[in-house]
Amino acid sequence: MEYPIQIGQGQARADYALLLDGSPVVFVEAKGCDTSLSDRDRDQLKSYIRQKGADWGLLTNGQRFEVLKRREDSDVPDEVSLATFPIDELRTNWNVLELLSKDLVQSGEATIRADRIRARKRATSELQSDKEEVADEVAQLIVDRVGDTLIQEIETESKEFIDDLTEVLGTDKEVDPPPAGSDPDPDPPLHETEEYVVVLSNSGDPIRTLGGENQADAMASAVLDLVENYGLLNELGPLPYVPGEKHAILNSKPEHPSGEEMKLWRSLTDGCYLFVSLNKEAKMRYIDRFAETCGLTAEFDGNW
Repeated sequence: MEYPIQIGQGQARADYALLLDGSPVVFVEAKGCDTSLSDRDRDQLKSYIRQKGADWGLLTNGQRFEVLKRREDSDVPDEVSLATFPIDELRTNWNVLELLSKDLVQSGEATIRADRIRARKRATSELQSDKEEVADEVAQLIVDRVGDTLIQEIETESKEFIDDLTEVLGTDKEVDPPPAGSDPDPDPPLHETEEYVVVLSNSGDPIRTLGGENQADAMASAVLDLVENYGLLNELGPLPYVPGEKHAILNSKPEHPSGEEMKLWRSLTDGCYLFVSLNKEAKMRYIDRFAETCGLTAEFDGNW
């Protein structure tokens, strides 16, 4: 605690330093839970990392977390943010926090995993920003191979493919979150937050207001309502519902078609499980899609 760092003519103290062989490898800057994390706080943490040649930093106010990693592929000192998330998404971001564990840092595995996380973020960003262009290129490649008789279906499915690929790249974790009984995330939130709210409407008239204290619970609440009251499963057809190549979003058991166990899931009804290890955009997209399947529209309020 209060690790001393010489900066210029003065001396600063990092809130916490995690040491290996007596040298700091991770600095933790902890702010009050009643304050917001600022660029100034981030720059302060970066200065500690640079001054002592550490590789890692964690900035937190107990409500939000940000993990920083020093770039090793640049001659200019630079620290990149691997992830920023609130405490109620702690379990779905456990793979990022685990990078700061002694075993992974000491073995060098943390750096390898961090590079993969950065690569996923870059790929996801590129696909999201250039979705239409990439989808058109994919569609044209298929049309060139099979002809243009089915061009409308090919164009539609190409856009779905890019959406699903973006989802997979944005949510596929290097490691599972810590086990916690039969349901991977059964514990209540560690702090009180405003709800994530989903409003289901019919022809513009709100008919249902649903939500939860985190995104996964809000998604489960909305999908459960669509299953129980609007026949969503009948509209989708036999389970599993697999919109992409790999992950089942709904299935009769908490696993994907490959047999891989769902990393995070919610049990909706007997024999129906919802995959919730998705980023915010993917959760909203599927809620929208399921509502539309039932002839409704979804709007998002609260913390969304």
